[in-house]
Amino acid sequence: MTAFWSNIFGNSHPVDVEIGPGTGTFLLSIATEHPERNYFAIEHSRSRTRRLEELMTARAVGNVRVIHADAACVVSTLVPPASVDAYHVYFPDPWWKRRHYRRRLFTAEFAAALARTVVPAGRVYVATDVEGVFALMRESLEATGAFGELAQVASPRATVTSFERKGVARGATIRRATFARQTRQPNNAAPMTPAESPS
Repeated sequence: MTAFWSNIFGNSHPVDVEIGPGTGTFLLSIATEHPERNYFAIEHSRSRTRRLEELMTARAVGNVRVIHADAACVVSTLVPPASVDAYHVYFPDPWWKRRHYRRRLFTAEFAAALARTVVPAGRVYVATDVEGVFALMRESLEATGAFGELAQVASPRATVTSFERKGVARGATIRRATFARQTRQPNNAAPMTPAESPS
């Protein structure tokens, strides 16, 4: 646990980060089930952030913090290296129009930021109902050389979200995957930058 997270939560519990918690279906459920862990959520919608804060207060959930911010920016610039146990990214905005593809969350830079900030053997859980977005998630994470897919490991997400219900209702296939941060880098991995070097 880094000083960054202990200052936010006031304890040294491990931290999970959910990107785009939406209505909080997964976030509040998992946080209630696991009071021994901290959950940090990054929500792009200001109104959803306020609603989540109201729900957290109403349910007296003390191990969750939620902020209204751009997730890629937060993960890339604020989250300390090797400090997150797991990331949860469920049903991110697909940005359907081709001219908006550049706004999609998963890029080479974002995947690299996940690799930098997750602990060794830490996990990234993803789910989407859009085939192209799923391919982008997988390609971005695998291209870092830092992640391996765990084919037999399911997400801890047990409750169906509103986004998932909408996808199923329109006949979409729900695609899920779990990736783990490899503890040893492959021989062709990119060298560390000076900022990442332990010296």
